[in-house]
Amino acid sequence: MGSSRVTAIRRGRFEADWPAWPFQIVRVTGAALLTFGCAARNASGEGAPCPVTRADESKGVAGTAPPDEHTAEGVPHAIVRRENHRIEFGELALEVDAVDGGRIVEFSLGGRSVVVPKSESAQAYGSSFWPSPQKAWNWPPPAELDALPWSASIDGKVLVLESRINEKLGLSATQRIEALPEKAAVRIELTLHNRGSAPLSVAAWQNTRTRPGGLTFYPSASPALPPSAFPLDPQSGVAWFAHDPQKNERKGKLFADGDEGWIAHIDGDLLFVKVFPPVPREKQAPGEAEVEIYVDPAGGFVEVEQQGPYGSIEPGQAARWQCHWLLAKLEPNARRAAGDVALLAQARALARRVD
Repeated sequence: MGSSRVTAIRRGRFEADWPAWPFQIVRVTGAALLTFGCAARNASGEGAPCPVTRADESKGVAGTAPPDEHTAEGVPHAIVRRENHRIEFGELALEVDAVDGGRIVEFSLGGRSVVVPKSESAQAYGSSFWPSPQKAWNWPPPAELDALPWSASIDGKVLVLESRINEKLGLSATQRIEALPEKAAVRIELTLHNRGSAPLSVAAWQNTRTRPGGLTFYPSASPALPPSAFPLDPQSGVAWFAHDPQKNERKGKLFADGDEGWIAHIDGDLLFVKVFPPVPREKQAPGEAEVEIYVDPAGGFVEVEQQGPYGSIEPGQAARWQCHWLLAKLEPNARRAAGDVALLAQARALARRVD
């Protein structure tokens, strides 16, 4: 698949023309990315980071871009309000908005993302990292993990995100995101840190919002668990949920115990697979489940979620959990239909890439 690169995307408006530095144009959610001088900086190694500046229609500009090797007295620069980070490899790309709760705002193939953006679903968008169970914080989610800025840095080819400390729960979180070009996958390591003075029982929870009208499925030998808002029975060892935003008869939260450590979702002709270590039922957080699906009552989005094992973390210690994301076009013989044998085979083949 080739090498990957991590870039920082500064979003804002330009006050003057750019000087004639070497650049390439890449399209990102309708905006142009200008990658400056990457050839020279990448000479030290494939995938080395290079800065990227985005022009958009943002309002309320609140600062200037930090100086880099291109910024000198009299040289035009961007006025910015915040910075995204992006990983690209082959036709795949993943983008993170560290300022907006450290959430993943894009996972795309050929420019189409399976993660619903804020422009399409202002209420719920992107992919977030929360602590489980929800009863420990009720609603809304801890702002330090869900909404407030995370710090972002680049460690070689790994994007490192660190949240602030939630004093009530006594925890903070870290995400390490890395492209695996040889597997056409992304590895996401999620860590919860106990910053308090007493043991903390918690599980990692990744909540990914997708567009309405998709097909979500996962291996399971058992029906949906209580207190699921609607029933879902497996067919030959796989549970299939087809979302109909027009009827929207099945809505609310579904809880399930998966079997093989993956959940898949179809958006158009794209197959998205999330792979994770299986969690036995007895090690799942109280009132939660290994696999969860939330259907917006208004039909505007569907959340595809998975959780790690529930356990105690001693003060000053941390618990790590990882998952992998994969994205591919549907194979010609695969149909977007519940029970389709070719579709299930493709999903399982993708999951095995990262076994």
